[in-house]
Amino acid sequence: MQIVYGFDINGVKYLVMDVNEALMNGESVRSISAYKNGIGADRVMFMDLENSSVIAIYNSKGKNVVPDLNDFQVAGAISNGEHHREYHVTDYYMSTVAVEKELKKTA
Repeated sequence: MQIVYGFDINGVKYLVMDVNEALMNGESVRSISAYKNGIGADRVMFMDLENSSVIAIYNSKGKNVVPDLNDFQVAGAISNGEHHREYHVTDYYMSTVAVEKELKKTA
C-alpha cells in the first residue's frame, strides 16, 4: 500500500507521492490523475519524502513541467507534514497504472 497526499492550492489539485520509477512516465501519470477512473488531480508531484526534495512534476496530460510558485508551496507544506487529503492506494491499483519500460538494445 502506498500513501498519496492530496493538496489544493489556488484552485489546482495536487497528488504528491513518494518516488516510484515505474510511475514516472506520461501514461501512468495520465491514469492516476484522471478524474473518472483515477484518483484525480491537475498535477502529480513525485518527491523523495525522506529528504523533502522534489524529483519530478507532471501535469494531468502526462507532460513533465517546470515548477512554478504553487509547486514550491505544495512541496514546502508536504515537507512540513501538511496535506488536505490522504489516499491509501493499494499495490494492485498501482500495478494497473504502472507502465513497464522496455529496454532497448544498442548495437
